[in-house]
Amino acid sequence: MLLRKTYLRAGMRVGLLGGSFDPPHAGHVRVTMEALRRFELDQVWWLVSPGNPLKKRGPAPMEERIAAARALIQHPRVRVTDFEAQAGTRYTAETLAQLQGSYPGIRFVWLMGADNLVQFNRWDNWKQIMATVPVGVLARPGDRISARTSVAARVFRSARLPAKASHLLALSKPPSWCFVNMPMVDLSSTAIRAARAAQGGDAATADHENSTCRPNAGEGIGRV
Repeated sequence: MLLRKTYLRAGMRVGLLGGSFDPPHAGHVRVTMEALRRFELDQVWWLVSPGNPLKKRGPAPMEERIAAARALIQHPRVRVTDFEAQAGTRYTAETLAQLQGSYPGIRFVWLMGADNLVQFNRWDNWKQIMATVPVGVLARPGDRISARTSVAARVFRSARLPAKASHLLALSKPPSWCFVNMPMVDLSSTAIRAARAAQGGDAATADHENSTCRPNAGEGIGRV
């Protein structure tokens, strides 16, 4: 498949924030801005996923979510992309393989919320993901303790980069991950959909999992 490609210089540091963005909200923007700053990234890509076929109810149409995301964040260092739909990938490990094949020489960093680190060991090929790219974990209040004691945190304890060295994450050889604390907007896609449903909106979209990043796409766990 011929993918629409974006020009990138070799050595650029690109953070990847994946999810359904159903809908995109201020929490996604906050995580993106913090990741650009704390991990010293050149760009962050919002990977808007087609949806998880294991879910009974899918997200809103891709075109609507892409348009909403682009309307929300208009920043020269942020790109909203349907790369997964173009590449036909469903799992994060597959997406990373496609990205690295399409953009050799780019230093990709996978971004996730601390809530996703808690269940990261349930992702499809999660150890392969850790071995493929550095992982930046952004922790909002309330998720920090459970994330630090998670299975993934324990298994890859020796690969953790101190928060004070977060600017070196993209240059680190995987497995490498960094856990940074940040105040966050108390907002989620789930809460927004639920509010819309309560006000007479589309109740059919009100029960998807929430995150400021993406939970796993394997073992029956849906994407957001």
